[in-house]
Amino acid sequence: MHYVQNSSPAKSGDLVLVDAGAEYAAYASDITRTFPVNGRFTQPQRDLYSALLSVHEQMVRLCCVESGYSLNEVHRRSAKLLATELKQIGLDVSDRDIDEQLFPHHIGHYLGMDVHDTVDISRSQQLKRNMVVTIEPGVYVPYDNKFPKAFQGIGIRIEDDIVVGQTESDIENLTARAPRSVEEIEACVGSVSWGS
Repeated sequence: MHYVQNSSPAKSGDLVLVDAGAEYAAYASDITRTFPVNGRFTQPQRDLYSALLSVHEQMVRLCCVESGYSLNEVHRRSAKLLATELKQIGLDVSDRDIDEQLFPHHIGHYLGMDVHDTVDISRSQQLKRNMVVTIEPGVYVPYDNKFPKAFQGIGIRIEDDIVVGQTESDIENLTARAPRSVEEIEACVGSVSWGS
């Protein structure tokens, strides 16, 4: 899930996942985007990305007091929804596959003065107005023949910083201006000259 050597050249057909944090006025941020090196998602990459984006968007909408959810409850919902989305694109997955291989991290964490802020506050606490959390579903398909070959080796995560609202209409996505849809990412990456 974390490639830290940074020694392999990126090739056409590969995806690059960037998980970045920044600070402003002593507050932290955390954002992840995944993009195709050559500017175009392959069809399996596009299908997997679109499935994950659907999960992401639906989980962001739960980040309000009115939902009555905690981060743990949002995570449980995201895992179930991811399983449904993956089945729709041809991956026959179990709950165990989701938890142990395909989505082995939590949907999010608190954000504030530190990237992983307030570690003493349980993720089982109900979300409260103006809390800031990340929503970061991911899917990482291993090279394992129980998964369709076309999806093997693909890893995608989409992460945004969310201010919890009282209602769904009050939710604020602090990182909403960063390209997120397939079309936005392809337009952005396709406009870059990568050299020879």
